[in-house]
Amino acid sequence: MPWNAFDRNRDHLEAQYQEPAWDETTGWSLEKLKAAVAQMVQDAEEEGQPRIRTKARAFEMILLNGRIEVDPKDWFADRLQHGGIPRGLRDAWTAEIRKTVVAEASETALTGRSVGALIAYPNFSHVSPDWERMLSLGPSGLLEFVRETRESKLAAGSLSETERDFYDAVEMVYVAFMQFMLRLAEGADKQAELHPEERERMQALAQCLRNIAAGAPETLYEALQLAYLCHEFMEMEGESVRSMGGFDRLYYRFYRSDLERGLYTHEQEQELIKYFFIKFFAKTRDQEYGKNFVFGGLDVDGSDVTNPLTYAALEAYEEMRTVNPKLSIRVHEGTPEGILRRVASCIREGSSSFVFANDDVAIASLIKRGVPVEEARDYILMGCYEPAIVGKEVPCSGSQWVNIIKGVEWALYDGVDPLSGRQMGPKTGECDDFSSFDEFLAAVKTQLAHLFTTAQDVAIAFESPWTQMNSSPLLSGTMLECVQSGRDIAAGGAKYNNTGSCVASLASTVDSLVAIRELVFETETISMSALAETLKNDWADNELLRLKVLNSGQKFGNNLDKPDALAREITDFVAHTINSRQNERGGQFCAALNSIDHCIALGKAVGALPDGRKAHEPLSKNLSAVMGMDREGVTALINSVSNVDFTQYPNGSVLDIMLHPTAVQGDDGLTALVGLVRSYFAQGGFSIQFNIFDVATLREAQERPEQYANLQVRVCGWNVHFVNLSEIEQDMFIEQAEHLLV
Repeated sequence: MPWNAFDRNRDHLEAQYQEPAWDETTGWSLEKLKAAVAQMVQDAEEEGQPRIRTKARAFEMILLNGRIEVDPKDWFADRLQHGGIPRGLRDAWTAEIRKTVVAEASETALTGRSVGALIAYPNFSHVSPDWERMLSLGPSGLLEFVRETRESKLAAGSLSETERDFYDAVEMVYVAFMQFMLRLAEGADKQAELHPEERERMQALAQCLRNIAAGAPETLYEALQLAYLCHEFMEMEGESVRSMGGFDRLYYRFYRSDLERGLYTHEQEQELIKYFFIKFFAKTRDQEYGKNFVFGGLDVDGSDVTNPLTYAALEAYEEMRTVNPKLSIRVHEGTPEGILRRVASCIREGSSSFVFANDDVAIASLIKRGVPVEEARDYILMGCYEPAIVGKEVPCSGSQWVNIIKGVEWALYDGVDPLSGRQMGPKTGECDDFSSFDEFLAAVKTQLAHLFTTAQDVAIAFESPWTQMNSSPLLSGTMLECVQSGRDIAAGGAKYNNTGSCVASLASTVDSLVAIRELVFETETISMSALAETLKNDWADNELLRLKVLNSGQKFGNNLDKPDALAREITDFVAHTINSRQNERGGQFCAALNSIDHCIALGKAVGALPDGRKAHEPLSKNLSAVMGMDREGVTALINSVSNVDFTQYPNGSVLDIMLHPTAVQGDDGLTALVGLVRSYFAQGGFSIQFNIFDVATLREAQERPEQYANLQVRVCGWNVHFVNLSEIEQDMFIEQAEHLLV
């Protein structure tokens, strides 16, 4: 029997992508495939063919001729030996464009990164198809709509050459996509004959594939199979699908229908979910950023989405305890307490791949940038925790990270970056020329405005030639507005085409400004020029002053008026600066408050800071206080962070919380954990994620990794095994755990 086999097959399933056994009878060798595509691309370039057509032809050639593998122990099929050819094509085109069309912007980005000021690149990641249209219409229905739209424009005499290229490319990839499903079905038929013990599963798989090749899915099994194939081949196309949508929203109708018709039992549906989830872990283990699945939240009519599938999927995930996929829990006032307690229990037991998001703030931030309330309520979390309108938005939410502590550094040295010696910012005055803190803060804001303008200019330059770098006909074909307009997502065909601008090192910036105000202007302990010289010397000549600064009570994260007010002033200024500018694709820049793990890399290029930090050390992460500086406990930290107006940050933000296990013991502990989430959200916080550790466990795991192979840690917006972190990352978690209040 095919059921009750997940635990028995789990090791095999987790290793399914490590050494696939390609069936040599099913297609060309990888060498022949690469040569054929390369020749086709060369011919197309010489003929001056639009690259969207070239991309579609490459996609078609690979799907129809690449070797496949169907695993008899798996309920799902997807494997194609494509050798990353389409992404290689994308990378080659992008490299060409970066060396020619956007050479100046590329050099600016490289320089900005070298001094730790910004990280920016062409962002083909952070996309998601219209999952609802895909599941409702199926590939054949989407293709029919494309054909009808093209014929309507042709009949009206309004079909442009660019539109024709788009529609033809979409048609080409969708026909190939459906033919590939039939190839997999034949592979399942073959496996049914070769493995009689798995015949029932393989026969079901073959029928499933033929059904979704011909029409829209009708069962949960068919819907999950289609979704995984879409994910895989959109990623093969050249994108990174960074959200799988709202799981309980999308799949509940299939789940309910299956049970009502007696097609599957509840236990069998859960087993299918496990087989589905495990593929996302198996594909990358914990070496990448994880795949985001969203649960709960408000529906478009304002009701709560939570349904029996919400509980069934969470229960399946709880039993699996994998680091990937990652689960986002949308929360509002009416979210059932049972869901929150179940997730809190998972986190407490060591499955930390969860983030909670505040519906009230997310929806308000989207409405503020012009999204109708019904669409705003249907948002997903893209990438890590970035709100986006599913099926209608290409948010490019990870396009850039801007390190705002550079505004302080450059203001101290008249626009010169202290470690590199480069003139990076405008001349805003010698440090001793500032007669008041307000004057210095104005200089910092001038530097920040310049920094954001530079970063945005780079993003705009990168967006201009997007169609020449990575067109996306398979993904674009799911989006209503793309098909109606006849434009690929690369040409701004989606309804919303925004660009994320992520702000890093908030707490480091606030603490440094607080220190300057106190040391230089309030107590006159040191002159500005002397402080600047001390920082150049990495505090070597004034360790006593550094210790005084480190032990100052005025640190962000302790519910104190002065630093918290300064944090609000800085974040208000930054949000307005970012959000007020249009991008190249007919959208706008959207602010975010997160550093993810860039706090380490950016910190390496930052000199000593006025807050007592030494040169090259990591900066503050996300919304967290500087390491060890939140001395008044988690409630004070939440109160400080809540001073920020997160509705001004439509590209998301996150607060990381680490708790000692004793703080969440027993039923009262679960109540406390849920209470923290509710309290933070009631005060206007956007998203929050947890790690629950004691420092002894982390130290032992670092020393004896073989004994702690399954120890999970929520890094930034994704989950990994602790033992797979770098030593510096492990040390950061250990240091944070050392400061926990028990």
